[in-house]
Amino acid sequence: MGKRKGNKILETRARLKENRARRRAARAEKRAQKIAERTRPEYPRISLKSILYCMNIYAKAVGPKRFFFWFYRIVSSAIPAWTAVLAGNVVTEITRVIQTGDFTPFIISVIFLISVQLVNVILSAVYHLLSISVNQEVFIYVSEMVATKYIQIPLAQREGREFADKFERVRDFGGSIDYVASSAITVVASVVGLISVIVATLTASPLITIAVVLAAIPSSILSLRLAARERRNWREFTKDRRVAWQIERKITNSDSALEIELNGLSKTLVEQMIKARRRSQEQDIADNKAFFWPRFGSNVLQDAVSYVVLIFVAIQIILGKLEIGQFLTIRTLLIQLNDSISNLFTSITNINASLVNATDFMEFMETPAQQSGDILIDHIPSIEFQNVSFTYPRSDIEAVKNVSFTLNPGDSLAIVGENGAGKTTLIKLMIGAYQPTKGTILIDGQPFERINRESYLDQIGALFQDFSRYEFATIGENVWFGDVDKPYSRREIEDALKDAGLEELENDYPEGLNTILSRDIDAKNAANLSGGQWQRLGIARAFFRSPNILLLDEPTSAVDARSEYEIFKNIIKKQENKTTVIISHRFSTVRKAEKIIVLDHGKIVESGTHDELIKHNGIYKEMFELQAEGYN
Repeated sequence: MGKRKGNKILETRARLKENRARRRAARAEKRAQKIAERTRPEYPRISLKSILYCMNIYAKAVGPKRFFFWFYRIVSSAIPAWTAVLAGNVVTEITRVIQTGDFTPFIISVIFLISVQLVNVILSAVYHLLSISVNQEVFIYVSEMVATKYIQIPLAQREGREFADKFERVRDFGGSIDYVASSAITVVASVVGLISVIVATLTASPLITIAVVLAAIPSSILSLRLAARERRNWREFTKDRRVAWQIERKITNSDSALEIELNGLSKTLVEQMIKARRRSQEQDIADNKAFFWPRFGSNVLQDAVSYVVLIFVAIQIILGKLEIGQFLTIRTLLIQLNDSISNLFTSITNINASLVNATDFMEFMETPAQQSGDILIDHIPSIEFQNVSFTYPRSDIEAVKNVSFTLNPGDSLAIVGENGAGKTTLIKLMIGAYQPTKGTILIDGQPFERINRESYLDQIGALFQDFSRYEFATIGENVWFGDVDKPYSRREIEDALKDAGLEELENDYPEGLNTILSRDIDAKNAANLSGGQWQRLGIARAFFRSPNILLLDEPTSAVDARSEYEIFKNIIKKQENKTTVIISHRFSTVRKAEKIIVLDHGKIVESGTHDELIKHNGIYKEMFELQAEGYN
């Protein structure tokens, strides 16, 4: 019997030991997970470098005014403590006046109190006067920084999904720089205010000061931990925020309204937008629920300590150990002490939340700009591809494979192929938007890397199948944007519109060339252009540029046959003795080119004139005959 009992005790001890070991292992695993989470390269980090970086941008945007702002914030943070002490002295002096009849100390105390408040009022008025435009100044400065850097980054890099996510975070942070700088100053000011209050409280009772400060620590720590969770969530749900923003933009765009209504998409799109937004919101709610009771308990503790302190001070006054004015002083200082601690950690929390994307912003601003050589191009150059291949980032498939051809000054070249054959990629390689992964591109016999890209692009005009629609601008500006280095010439703009078949457009609207093209901006007077008119407006933009090299990627896909004929007649006339490259599925256009190359899965499989390729009986002839059947 005793032996069985002894065995049970040993078994119980063994189970308890095993349970303790499991709990220790679980705690160790949890700690390891937290460490692994925080040591991930992409984990959002807060650093002094990030704060100083924001302060530097803020200083450049705001200028000398920042010194007054910093001075005011620091001084104003100490004023409440001074006010509390002076107000307490006034109350104490009132009791002494009653006892002694001497008004002099009372008057001095009142003068000091009024002087401090008057200084605060004057500083506050000046601060608010100077700070009216600060937010906009910082916003404009940062917007210019981001936009300038963005256009310097190579196009191939900008087109990646990872870059899109990063740029979304960059834009989020760009709007927070002013807030980060302001919060950083608030932290400094809160520290100064906290020190002032602590010093003032210590003069009354060191024990009270220690008790209140210790009581505020748990709540402050919990606030920082919750901020870290929110910071992580903000970063992890970047994609969802971008999806929600794009859906909202599509829903509210008048150009999309008809298709969305016809397809009954409105409700579905709204549901998808809400779903994307709720994913991050639900995680934030869950985190706040997890912290509710700990924060509630810490707040109760903080309030309880404050009330106990006030009861203690009241008893000390009743016993005659403290002056009656000290009750007012200590009560005010308690409020200020709790507020200073709260403001300090709130500001730190705000900085934590705002700096979540600081690393992305700094990395973005340090991204190397597209390289450019020093050889200037001021004429029609030759363009030669030598065994050029190109693979998109994060892809193993070559979009262009071992392509070689020469384009001499004044040549006209047509590029033909099915969708996805690599035609547009070839054009982007030609203008230097992409750099070859293999092979060489020569401009006038020199490697592209040695060519001054800006001077080379000055010779080129282009219209792509996904051409830009500048809805925010006027008809005239949409044409002028083809070459903003030239003066805005009404006559040249009208000529370009005429050559593109839009000579009637100016007369169709009361504002003429000054007509805005977005009904979201001007619902009453804006022009509502058709797809074909938008495309012809893009062609007019290319005509206005009058380039030495004209690149056309499906330039008339939305234009009727008669307009297409007139447009190409004008293109041939304007590009005489100049270089023209055309991508088109319409063989009525392609056949006019002096040279045609046929692409298939990124390779040149055929090349020659129209007649030569027809005789070759290859892909070109097959595509030509298939299109011809459609007209029979």
